Amino acid sequence: MRKTRIFAAAAALIGVTGLCGCSLFGGNSTNAMGSYDFNAMKLVQLEEPKEGMDVAVIETSEGTMTAVLYTEYCPNTIANFKARAESGFYDGKPFFAIQQGIYAITGSSSEDGTEGLTEDGKFIPNECSVDLWPFKGALMGYSSNGTTANLGYSDSRFFFGGAVELTEDNMNELRGYTDTETSTQVIPEELIMALKDRGSVPSLAGNYTVFGQVINGFDTLDKILWSEVDTSTLRPVKAITITKVTLDTYSKDKYPTEPPTADKFVTAEELEKLNGTSSQADTASASSSQG
Repeated sequence: MRKTRIFAAAAALIGVTGLCGCSLFGGNSTNAMGSYDFNAMKLVQLEEPKEGMDVAVIETSEGTMTAVLYTEYCPNTIANFKARAESGFYDGKPFFAIQQGIYAITGSSSEDGTEGLTEDGKFIPNECSVDLWPFKGALMGYSSNGTTANLGYSDSRFFFGGAVELTEDNMNELRGYTDTETSTQVIPEELIMALKDRGSVPSLAGNYTVFGQVINGFDTLDKILWSEVDTSTLRPVKAITITKVTLDTYSKDKYPTEPPTADKFVTAEELEKLNGTSSQADTASASSSQG
């Protein structure tokens, strides 16, 4: 089935400062979106988890979250995550950068967030998939080259995604991405509505490996995402840490699923203010996490 390039099809949309200043489906050279076959898309995060799937129970100072892990899609990313969890590496690790409502990063091997850990000391290439998206509660891989986000790679560092408001204008712009040969709509309506209704940060799509999805503990996620932060460093005012990460396998009786909270998202007006001060926010992110 022919795949479609869509990078040049539309103007900037829903840029998010901090992790990634590029726009949704933007033309970053590491973005995987251009290779996606939307006709084959299956939104697995919206499905009931399958019995026996890998699970991570993430205890934090703010409460506990349970996430399913998509091992078949990103085996290298998850192998590193599981190795770090089994060794106790994540125990006591702080969330070193939080953009309120949008993302919360943890898992660094250094206190300032500038370093991460892998088995061989090398960054892990992204393992992006058309089936996995930055919905609210997605776990995404992260790394840094020392001064900015190292797009295209990850290490032990990862972050939880939040949600931004998707307006009708935004959705119409997404519908405007068309196949250059057939002029048909490229992005399925199912995906557009899921990004809106479930909550998401669309500008992260294709730039970071989505390797897990929170299935319960969204109240804890909101406490972390919406904690008070020092806006000059993006560090939480009160230290927030991972207490322990326990690996398990999914069972419906043991790990009930819950819908993501819908009342917590960054509004279009708030997002516009963030984008209007992108240079300042990017500098703050670099100084706080060196990434």
